[in-house]
Order: sequence, then structure tokens, then C-alpha cells
Amino acid sequence: MAKASPAFTNFTAGQLSDRLDGRTDIAKYANGCKKLQNFLVHAHGGATRRPGTEFIAEVKTSANATRLIPFEFNVEQTYILEFGNQYFRIYRDGGQVVSSGSAVEVATPYTSAQLADIKFTQSADVMYVVHPDHAVRKISRTGHTAWTITEVDFRRGPMLDQNTTATTLTASGRTGSITVTASADTFASTDVGRLIKFYDGFAKITAFTNATTVTATVQENEDLRTELMPSYTATTIAFAEGDPSSTGLEHNDRITDSNANFILEGFKVGQTLTISGASNSGNNDNNLVVVQVTADTILFAPSNDLVDANAGASVTITGNLGATSEFSLGAFSTTTGFPSTVVFFEQRLVFANTATQPQTIFFSVSGDFEDFNAGILNSSALTYTIGSNQVNVIRYLTASRALLIGTSGGEFVVRASSDEPISPTNTQILRQASYGSANIQPVAVANVVLFVQRAKRKLRELVYSFGSDSYFAPDLTILSENITEGLIKEIALQQEPDNIVWCVLENGKFVGMTYRREEEVVAWHDHEIGGTFTDSGTTFNYGFVESVATIPSSTGTEDEVYIVVARTIGGATKRYIERLKPIDFGSNIEDAFFVDSGLTYSGSSATTISGLTHLEGQTVRIVANGATHADKVVSSGAVTLDRATTKAHIGLPYTSTLQTMRIDAGGMQGTSQAKIKRINDVTVRLHKSVGVKVGSSESVTDLIPFRSSANAMDKPIALFSGDKEVEFDGGYETDGHIVVIQDQALPLTVLSIYPRITTFDE
Repeated sequence: MAKASPAFTNFTAGQLSDRLDGRTDIAKYANGCKKLQNFLVHAHGGATRRPGTEFIAEVKTSANATRLIPFEFNVEQTYILEFGNQYFRIYRDGGQVVSSGSAVEVATPYTSAQLADIKFTQSADVMYVVHPDHAVRKISRTGHTAWTITEVDFRRGPMLDQNTTATTLTASGRTGSITVTASADTFASTDVGRLIKFYDGFAKITAFTNATTVTATVQENEDLRTELMPSYTATTIAFAEGDPSSTGLEHNDRITDSNANFILEGFKVGQTLTISGASNSGNNDNNLVVVQVTADTILFAPSNDLVDANAGASVTITGNLGATSEFSLGAFSTTTGFPSTVVFFEQRLVFANTATQPQTIFFSVSGDFEDFNAGILNSSALTYTIGSNQVNVIRYLTASRALLIGTSGGEFVVRASSDEPISPTNTQILRQASYGSANIQPVAVANVVLFVQRAKRKLRELVYSFGSDSYFAPDLTILSENITEGLIKEIALQQEPDNIVWCVLENGKFVGMTYRREEEVVAWHDHEIGGTFTDSGTTFNYGFVESVATIPSSTGTEDEVYIVVARTIGGATKRYIERLKPIDFGSNIEDAFFVDSGLTYSGSSATTISGLTHLEGQTVRIVANGATHADKVVSSGAVTLDRATTKAHIGLPYTSTLQTMRIDAGGMQGTSQAKIKRINDVTVRLHKSVGVKVGSSESVTDLIPFRSSANAMDKPIALFSGDKEVEFDGGYETDGHIVVIQDQALPLTVLSIYPRITTFDE
């Protein structure tokens, strides 16, 4: 028989997998928990009860799925956007943004079924939104209640590769609305809105006639002129015969302009020009081929013949619009699909993954996010396709020290081949890993990126190694693989106060991971939001979380966490937007908020509390002036209290449970595992807590008293920090678990646990 007093000093390993029940040899075992539900892990090591959720509003239509998207202009102007079926609404500071008494609402093209595939990126007051079935949009905020969403009118691209067939296009005019005719079937009805690059400009298709004919509007070209070919009229143009001595040798005739406007007007090598209005009819030609252009001189092909003539007449020079096979069609359209992911990187807006080009990345012109004019300048737009032996559909783009790309088959990095910004001449793409990524937007934490692996079970961190000059992606769920069995659906980062990555699972569970890599803290915790939800005959004994988003608080020090929760209330499905209350509620017990979908009453002394319509018929938990109160059922949107109160928190109950791993201490003959032992008593070190149960299982616990005979029964108990000792109500067993429970709507933070045990070796 051996006696021991081991110490559970911290819980920084979080909830561990059942598959680790025997791994007492790893350091994380002693710092892990068998169960950690509705507790958060602090980087310091303690576990604190999850704060409750505050009811904000019911979504516009509770029958439809809803998604939350953060909108951050800066850390002081932050909003949450409620995306529903073809609309979004706006929230800020725990309330809905309204104008003239009505919710501010903006129409969108996205249906409920499409919300999960929306991705976004933001620069100041403009957010770019992409979805594979819709043209790229941008959301703009010009005031607290002034919001718009508009289709992005991309300039000069991006374009597909140039035509290599014998098909030609002919335009009916050089400016304005034109008819474009193809020599073979080229167009589809889904091409409306698509760009065409031909001649020396661009046109956007506005109407479809048939497979060979469309109507289009000429767009601004790279010289900022809205024309397909240049046209210039001047009285300063002179003509020069290239072989005035009539030798019969090949020669180049030319025209000159004393105003030196040829380059400014857009004349370029390779164009075919028509000249009219010349005083000598021999100079009026419609087939002059340009071989060289300077500001004041255009040199023509040797086959072209002009006559010497001085300037003076009003001469017009126009680019010809003959049939041309040199054309390209736009890369974004209903025909080809629209980009599925987007990010800002090195002053460029970057898109990727259309239906017809799932492995292609499109970079804007540097510093001009809506210009995709390709070229060889360092600032030019560029298009890059990942080359691999299998189709790697791009799932996400994220900016770090390089541009990181997650695909269905692996992880890649885009960077310059030299130590300078990327450009059309120095870009390279290198594979870093081959895990494959799910179609879920990742989160950046400090200098790493956390992404969900393809099967949605694992969360990995993409980390750069200076030693190998490459990235690697360790699995952050390796010790807690069972916590994501429900499959990850969304992730969001709450940076303050403890760097928690929140995950919404497809089964409605809400899980978190306290992530502080520098302190070696990777601690998963499981959360069940209060309430129940029935869907298609299946009942979930928790509030079904469907979406999560975080934003910096404009009024406090902690990031705000918003969630969409589906519940069955009065036999009907209700979807509510709720916000987690601050983890640090201060030092006043009356400010402690530990109910879900709750509301706070603060005012004159009252016994009837109304405004609870959203919880009609539900049994609610109540804390009145910091003291527990008997549960009540909401009727007609109100509850009647047993005693008057000036401040009450009322909402759905939830229970927080911490269960340690099996104790491995005290054996005289090696390990104490699998040996009969008895825990004699336990000391729990607490911080700012009121109320706790301790026992050997969830069904066998003792309530540790905090109230003494000196405390009035209707008054709150002061927050307690220190040690609480309890005689352990457990028997002789081989496991040796310790369970800590808080089921009152009161705070609890467990810093450490000190059991005293007796182990029987034989």
C-alpha cells in the first residue's frame, strides 16, 4: 500500500482522445482531461467555465440556413454580417443596425444553399465576395447604415489564352455598342457579361443573338481609351515617299506628325490603317501595315506606297476592323464559372479556381485591384496555373510571408524566385505538402496558417521552417482526434484574450482550441450550447450551432464571438444570433453571465421580468443580484421571480464538466495504472469562483459549500479565490478519475487539483 499526493497543475493539453488512455508516458497525459466540456483553457494553465451567450436577434427567416461573416474596417469599426437567403443584415456592439426603426438590409444573389461556399477578403471599407456560381461582388460601407453590394466591373481581364484556331471575329464598329460576328460557333447565351479582347481593345458582351453573333459594348483599353482601334484626325500630318529616286528597291514609306501624337493616340506595330482626307489621292489607302511607331513617325511595310505631300489637309488615320483570329475571351463568366476563392497579396487582388480552370490563379495589376491587364512589366497582371500530375482544385488562398494555396491534393506556396515582390517574370509555385485541404476558409494566427484537411477531421498548421526554407503541416488534432468526429464546417479565430480557434461542426457541436504555440499550448475543449433542436426526426440535446464569426470589440478588450444557433422553441425551428459574453467579467458577481441565449434585466426592483419571447415555454435558469434563483418557465414572454431583483440574468442552462485522466502516481511497484486505489480527499484550487461539485464520476459528486450561516440566503456570495477541500465520495477502483462540475449559473475557474490517494500494489 502506497500513499501519494500528485498534482494536476494545469490543463494545457485540453481534452484528450480515448485512444490515449494508456499513454502515461507522454508529457501531455498529465495535463490533459478525459472530458472538458463547456470549459475554456487559459494559456496560463487553468480551465474556466465558458461564458454564456447573449441573445441578439432572430434571423430574418428562421426556416433558412444563415451564415455570419465579419466585416472589419479597423479595430474600432467592426461589424457582423448576417447572410441569409438573398440578403444580408448588419450587427455591431451586440445589436442590430437599424435605420428608421427597421433593420438595415441589402439584397444579394446568394441563396441559402450557396452560403457555405462564399469566400471573402477585405481592404478598408470594401469587401470582395466570391462564389463559383456568381460574378464577383464587392460590399461597400460608406456609413454606419449605408451599405451596398455591387458586381465588380473588371478592366482588361483576366482573359483565357489567345485563340489558336482559324476562327475569326469581326466588329461592326470601333466604339460604343457594336456587333461582333464570329466565323464559326464561338458564343453561348451564358457569355453575357463576358469580356472579349481583340484588335487593340476590349468589349463586354451585353446580348446574345446566336453562336456566331453577339452585341457588346467597347471598354477602356490599356491606353485608357474606350476604343477597339485608334482614330486620329489632324492637319499636321505629312507624307514621305521612301524611294524618291525610284530605284525600285524595297523601301518603307512613312507619315510624320509635327504634333508628335502617334503613340499618344494609340498607334502600334502590327496594325493595319486606313488613311483618308489626304490632298493627294494616292495617299488615301485602306491597307497600310505599320512596322514601326514613334511619337512623330509611322513607318509602313515596304509593299505600301505613298506620295510625298506636305501637311495642311485634314487627314484622318483609323485602325482597320477586319476579321482577326487574334482574340481572347474572358476567364470569368457564367460559361466558364467564376472564382471560388480570393485574397489580397503584395498589393494585388488574387482570385483562383473557376469551373474550367480549377488550378489557375489570377493576379491583378499591382496597386489596382480591378485591373487585370497582362504584360511583362513588374506591375502587370499575371495568370499562373499549377502544374501537377493530377487535378488539384484550389480550395483557399491565404497571405503569409508568401502566398499559400490549399488544394484538394496538397498545399503550395507562390513566391518570387528572387527576394523581391512577385511579377510576371519571377513567379514560382512550389508544393509544400500533400495532405489536401477542405473547402473551408483558413485562419492566420501570427505567422502560421491553420487549415482544415480534406476529410474535415484534422486541423493543421502550415508553418515555415527557416532551416529547410519550406513549409510543413503538423496535425493539431493528433491528441484529440475524437473531438472533431462531427466534421469541421467553419473556423474562426478569437485572438483576445487567449487565442482560441472556434470550430463549428456539421453535427451542430461547437468546439474550441486554445492555441499558443510559443507556450506549447494546444488544448481542445468541447462545448454544448444550451437548448435542444429537432431536425428531420433527429433530436440534438444541445443548441445546434450553424455558423461562427469573430471581430475585435469596439468597446472592450476581448474579441467578440458571434454564433448562429438553431433550436426548437414551441415546436418550431428558431435560429438566433447570439454573442459569447466576455470571459473576464470583472470582480462583481452580479456581472457574471452563465446562461445561454440569455438576456439581462437591470433597473428598478421587480419580480416580473418580460422580454423573453424568444424563449417561450422554455425552462430558464436565473441569477438574481448575483445569487442563484429557482428555475422558471417562460410564459407570455415573461417569468415571475420569487423575490424582487434589480439585476437578473435569465437564459437556458448548461453544465460545465472537467474530468481528469486516470491518476498515475503512488505505486510502489512501478505504475499505479490498473491497480486498485482510493482517493481519500481532494483539494481544488479556484480563482474567482462560486459553487463547484467534485466527485469520482458525473453521477457521484459532492457540492462544496461556499455559503456559511453568516451569509444571507437572498444575497450573493463573494467571489472566492483559494483552496477548497472535499472528502472524496469514491470507493476502491482502478481508474482514479476526478470530476469537477458546475451546473449553477455561476463562475468557476479551476487552477489545479491536488488529490491524496492510496494505491494497493497487490
